[in-house]
Order: sequence, then C-alpha cells, then structure tokens
Amino acid sequence: MRQITTDTRLPVAQRNAIVVAAGLPCQAVGCGNKATRWSNLCGLCERQFLEDMKPVFGKPSKERLTAAEAVIRDHYADKIPSGIFDAWASQIGKTFSRPLTLLPAPLALERRRYPKERYDALLALRTRDRGALTRRGVINLLAFALAVDALITPTIPQPVRNDYMIALLGQRFMRREVYSRTVNRYRSRREKTGVIRYGPNGPEELTRVVEEEVPTKEYCRIRRADLRYVGRRLWKAMEKMLLSGGRSGAEWQTLSDRVRQELV
Repeated sequence: MRQITTDTRLPVAQRNAIVVAAGLPCQAVGCGNKATRWSNLCGLCERQFLEDMKPVFGKPSKERLTAAEAVIRDHYADKIPSGIFDAWASQIGKTFSRPLTLLPAPLALERRRYPKERYDALLALRTRDRGALTRRGVINLLAFALAVDALITPTIPQPVRNDYMIALLGQRFMRREVYSRTVNRYRSRREKTGVIRYGPNGPEELTRVVEEEVPTKEYCRIRRADLRYVGRRLWKAMEKMLLSGGRSGAEWQTLSDRVRQELV
C-alpha cells in the first residue's frame, strides 16, 4: 500500500494537490476512486469519516476482536483472579458513569455548544442505556482499541492515524447517534360545529376551541466531536490505569505484536 504523508504546515489545497499528483487510489476500504485529499481519501470518503464517523479504513472483524480479547485476558491473568483488575475496572466505571439527573431534554442538550459542556449529559445517557462499565466492558473496550491500533492503524496515513482509534473507541463506547424522547404537549385548535347562525352579516358557521394532547418527538443528534471527546477521555483513563507508557509504551507494543502473531 502506497501512502503520502504531507507537511501539515502547507495549505490544505497544496497538500491535496500533492496527493492528486501522486495518482494514489483512495485508501478507504472498498472504494475505487482516486485519492484527492491529504488524508489519502477521496472527497466522499473523507466526508463520511469526518461528518458521519463511518469507519472508512475498516473496523476489526469478530475474529480479530476475539484474538485481541484473548491477549488482554492472558496479559492480566494474574491480576483478574486477585481482584486488582476489578478494582481498576470499577474505578474506570465510576469515572464514566453519571446519574440520570444530569441528562437534560434533547432540545436542552442541543443548546450546549461544546463537547465539554455536553460531556456529563452524554455519560448519563450512556449509563441510562447500558449501565456502568464492568470488568468485561473494560476488557472489551481495551481489546477493541488494541485490535484497531495493531491491525488497522498502521495502514492509515498520518495525521489521520492518531485520531482513528480514538474516534472508533468513542463511537463504540456510546453506541448511540440520536437521543430522542416523546412528550405529550397540549395544543389548541378551532373546529367547526356544523351550527349555522344568521346574523347581520349573513349566515355564519359557529366554531369551538378544542384542547387536545399531541405526542411530540424531540431529538438531538450526538455530534462527532462529542464522540471523539468521549473517546479521548476514555482512552486517557485506560492509559493511566491499565497501561504504562500508553500507545508509545513497550507494553502496548508487546500486546500489538502478540495480536498479530495470533492471527498469522
């Protein structure tokens, strides 16, 4: 696979022109177009990744996730029976759990502009739908991050490479794109009665005011910036609690090598 990493100090148009001149195919999975963007993607695939968070570079298969989970469980084999890993998972779970009182109505959530303002509300939404993180949840998320970083990230050109795992991790953790609820509101409308009254202005049909209860659906689409913010915070917590050195550390590199060997 041929890639081009362009200088981030250059204007975006110039970086795109370098990729177009190289004649590269789009690096997205299953796309046959030519790459036209600095991310080594075509315009459509880049828009799908940036706006819809579509995993254009691919996501781990069931076999890859199984192998990564086995490596994670084997790595922490001495800490799981002793309860140390459960204590870590409990601490991570409490960090990413919020009471339902912090979950506002969808329209109120939409008015909060920045991911930091929406963070507590999103965690309350996640807790409501899926409960608090447990040991199994932490292992699954860590295995997912490991599978992406070991098998997919090396095929992605910089600087998209650094953000891809974070974006997918936040998306997997939330697993929800739209927050909605249905509320009953009262509405007044005027309807005809069928009774004709004859007055100075001629015949007039009488009307009456009817109060009715109408179900109304409110919804708010969770922004991609929110999911990336959540993914970044989640990764930092797991990095601090479970891994020494994070993505650049020897422990994570060893786990990545073991995953690749499992799938050979």
